[in-house]
Amino acid sequence: MKKLLGAFFFSFIIVLSGCGEVNSVEPVLNVEQFSLVNQAFAKDKLGEPKSVDTWNYASSSTDAGIPLTTLEFDWDGYPSEFHFDDKDRLVRINIHENYNEESKFKKTTFEDLLQQLNITAGENMTKEAETAVAWRYERVSEKVDEIWVVGDVEEVGEIKITFDIRPFM
Repeated sequence: MKKLLGAFFFSFIIVLSGCGEVNSVEPVLNVEQFSLVNQAFAKDKLGEPKSVDTWNYASSSTDAGIPLTTLEFDWDGYPSEFHFDDKDRLVRINIHENYNEESKFKKTTFEDLLQQLNITAGENMTKEAETAVAWRYERVSEKVDEIWVVGDVEEVGEIKITFDIRPFM
């Protein structure tokens, strides 16, 4: 009888342990696949851009203008700007989440946002700023140098993912 009671108790514990709440966040966009890719790769994944603009980014630390080519895409309903350097490497993506009325992004924690962007945080990730309306983290992962998120207290507005920070310093 003790063995039967022990087996029942053991089974009950196993069932209870499987009932715990799982905090699973579904990815909305797969960002890391675009780290430092060229324009041809982006076009292959997202189709033809809505617009193409070549311009000089004025760095705050130097007087030199940095040539960038910006391709504007509709990325799964999110207006996005893909910025390529003069070596045809994607160095930054700006996602305008606030223009998507059916947005799947949820502003809870930065870690949840990383999961929504399908980014695995690295061990050297550093918080540079975190307020009710903005998050800024550096050394996010091996493929992502920086992420800035701005919006309001309850919603994400714009997400800037930088794969190579050097052109913007």
